[in-house]
Amino acid sequence: MKQAGRMMILMGLAVLTAASFGCGSKDNKVLAIVGGRKVTISDFKLALNNLPENYKILTESYKGKHKILNNLVKKELLVMEAERREYQNDAAVKDKIKEIRIKTARELDRRIGELKKRRASLDQQVYENVLLSELNRHLKQEGLEGVEIPPEEIKTYFDDYARKLKILNPAARVPKLKTVQKQIQAILVEETLIRQLGKEHSVEIKEMLFKEIYGDQTQDLIIEDTIKR
Repeated sequence: MKQAGRMMILMGLAVLTAASFGCGSKDNKVLAIVGGRKVTISDFKLALNNLPENYKILTESYKGKHKILNNLVKKELLVMEAERREYQNDAAVKDKIKEIRIKTARELDRRIGELKKRRASLDQQVYENVLLSELNRHLKQEGLEGVEIPPEEIKTYFDDYARKLKILNPAARVPKLKTVQKQIQAILVEETLIRQLGKEHSVEIKEMLFKEIYGDQTQDLIIEDTIKR
């Protein structure tokens, strides 16, 4: 019963989300009529989108798509039969419909709220990403000439990278130092710049608050550094 409720919530969310974006005239074209009720292209697209990912490959063929249409027709027939039996007038059914509608609306409101927050921060994200891309481009052009990185520091970084790579994937092939030396040097140049900027600007990380919210992770984590070959 709980599973059925979850499925109804998901279906309701999909319907409300699709409606919020509106449908074009093409989506309103009718693919089938069941007892006077229309099954439109919009209904069909919604059914496709509601399929689990591992089932969507089955709908790439004409037969697979037609099976979805047949299922929509079957659903309408069954809903009509349930209505003919007047299940919709049963008090318990009414309560269940109301409960699931409320849950669906709350979940949709939550998702809409998240989308609004993402939309509000979109301009700033675009601004920051373009500036970072431009800075990275300039650092590649001028960074290697402006900062001296001792060879032993490059070697230390490479050895640490190779160690982490082997821990994460013992079968991984470690590149030769000379192959990735320029990439490592560029990374260390950027780290040098960041250290300098940290001295020029006030930086304070609220460690206690972070640990309080996200937990005190004392275990040493191994994160593979990215080096483009």
